[in-house]
Amino acid sequence: EMRAIACRAAATPLASSSRRRRDFAASSSRARASVANARWRVATTRPPRARRSRVAASSNASVGVMEWDLVIYPDDVGEWSVGKVETIDLDDGECVVQPLFEEADEQGERTRVWLESHSRPPRTVKLSDIRCVLDADFAQRMAPDRVSNPHGEHAEDFWEITAELPPGTRRDDD
Repeated sequence: EMRAIACRAAATPLASSSRRRRDFAASSSRARASVANARWRVATTRPPRARRSRVAASSNASVGVMEWDLVIYPDDVGEWSVGKVETIDLDDGECVVQPLFEEADEQGERTRVWLESHSRPPRTVKLSDIRCVLDADFAQRMAPDRVSNPHGEHAEDFWEITAELPPGTRRDDD
C-alpha cells in the first residue's frame, strides 16, 4: 500500500531575480526507499514588472512620476501648472512636461476637460519641483476642427481631472 508523499517547496534564487528554482523532495518514510534521491526542479520565469521611476518630491516620499502622468509643476509666472509627463531623465533628475489647459464651453464655464496646449512649449522640470501626481481619466475624441479634420479621422487626447486642484493653478492656455 502506498502512502501519500508530502512535498516541501523551497524557493532558491538563481542568478537572475526574475527566475526561481523550486526543489521538491520526497519526505514519506516508505516512499523514501523507492524515491530516495528523486528531486524535481521547476524553473519559472516571470515577465518584468512595470515600476515607477523614482521619488519625485523630496517633501513627499510616496510621490512617484511615470511617463503620461498628469502632474502639477511650478510655472514661470509664479503659479502652478498642470502638465503631462512626456519623458523622464533619471540621470539628471528631470522630466519633460507638456502643459495642459482646461477647456471652456460656449458660455465660458469650465468643463473639467484638459487638453494639450499648442501655444506653450514643453518644459523641462526637475523631479523634485513636482508638487503632486493627479488622478485623472484619459480618453480620445474626434478633433472638433472641421476645417483641418473634415471627415473626422483625427483624434485628440484629453483628460478629465477628478481631484480638486490647489488654489493658484493655471487653467488658461495664455
